[in-house]
Amino acid sequence: MLRRFLSRKLHVLADKTFYKLTENVENPALKKKLGMIDYPYPEGMYIAISLTAIALTFIISFIASFLIFNLVMKSPILFFVPFIAAIVAAVIALIWPDFDLGRKKKTIEANLPLAILTMSTITQAGAPPQYMFQTIANNPEYPRLSKECQKIQRFMNRLGLSLTKAIDKMTEITPSPAFRTFLKELNTTVKSGGDLREFMAKRAEDAYFKYMMMLERAAERAETMGEIYTILMIAAPLFIFFTIMMLNMFSAGRLFGLTINDVLFYGIFVGMPLANLIFMFVMYLMSAE
Repeated sequence: MLRRFLSRKLHVLADKTFYKLTENVENPALKKKLGMIDYPYPEGMYIAISLTAIALTFIISFIASFLIFNLVMKSPILFFVPFIAAIVAAVIALIWPDFDLGRKKKTIEANLPLAILTMSTITQAGAPPQYMFQTIANNPEYPRLSKECQKIQRFMNRLGLSLTKAIDKMTEITPSPAFRTFLKELNTTVKSGGDLREFMAKRAEDAYFKYMMMLERAAERAETMGEIYTILMIAAPLFIFFTIMMLNMFSAGRLFGLTINDVLFYGIFVGMPLANLIFMFVMYLMSAE
């Protein structure tokens, strides 16, 4: 809810400011990526929203740095924070389409085995093949895959394409190689008049095996990441802080030009939160929706 509210406000602000400059910008590569991730606005609006986010990041970080400098600590490092924050925001804006495209691909391939099992059940009941996609399109358990199936439904209902032509069109725009391969094999079976029930039964057996393997790998990754977190985020900071306190006895109260209190302050209130955020981001990259 908060994410949608902030997104709407950012869109309104971008529309009133930078969109006037980027409205006529055309970038075919960016347009294709945004279309594949179901971005609802043209590429000019995406660029405007990115510029707005960068400007807001700079302003907010500048105000925060100014307040900290005057009320908490007078460190010259704070003057670089707004520029660093703006650069980070710009990098995020540049890589976000590729990042979300990769995440969509990963999510689709994670949901595909269960979706194939569902579609196989529908086929075994004797329903026409288009009902397979209709069922997945209306299923909220497959957020990204359902949107791909909704596109197939739109190709048939709005553009008047046949099922095979709608599938052909979908294979050209889906970012998932696994889903593309499944659609091509399904289309070949339908066009050649093959036994659809037998085809889906075999794909369901293969999907079940892949799903069980995926669960096993996920459990192993979770165990490994738990051990890494324990070492890096709990044991390592305790060892580092203990070492700093020991060095304090032999370094006249200073370390790397900073007082021990400054080192501890940066470590506890900057280093630890930043390390946790990085770890959470890595976990986010490794997970699927």
